[in-house]
Amino acid sequence: MGEMMVIKKNNKKTNKENKTSKEKIKSKKDNRNLLLIEDLTHQLESLKDKNIKLLAEFDNYQKRTLLEKEKMRRYDGFSIIKDLLSVFDDIDRTVSFSKEENNQSLLEALNMIDSKILTILSKYSIKKIDSINKEFNPISHEALLQKESSKDKGRIIEEYEKGYIYHDKIIRHAKVVVSKGKKK
Repeated sequence: MGEMMVIKKNNKKTNKENKTSKEKIKSKKDNRNLLLIEDLTHQLESLKDKNIKLLAEFDNYQKRTLLEKEKMRRYDGFSIIKDLLSVFDDIDRTVSFSKEENNQSLLEALNMIDSKILTILSKYSIKKIDSINKEFNPISHEALLQKESSKDKGRIIEEYEKGYIYHDKIIRHAKVVVSKGKKK
């Protein structure tokens, strides 16, 4: 019977050791699972951040593209209009010349053409820059020379070529002669 007791005690010790060993293995598996879960959670958060950044970049790209398209659409006739400016200058010169020649019918015809052209330009948001008797402004004027005159210094006394604005963009600066000041 003594041997039986020893065997039972040994079995109990072995069972306890087995249980402890199994608990240790289970504990290691749980720790590995926790580490794996933490790692996957970190990866998921990282992917979420990348996704949010990509969505924001795409949204910015769409906005930029829309702005560029709007800008292109707004100024799509810019070069054609710029090429037509020399024709407008010729008409302006002819109107000025006709006044000196006193040919009333020619002057009326040219004034009608000029009026129609101004209407068409206005329809497409193109405006002439009024310069005569205005203060010189380097944003919209280009000074060709200065002359003494009865006008105050910095006033525009002559206009060689008209300037034009298309929406808010200057197509061409007005080429002007600026007063040096009153004659002495």
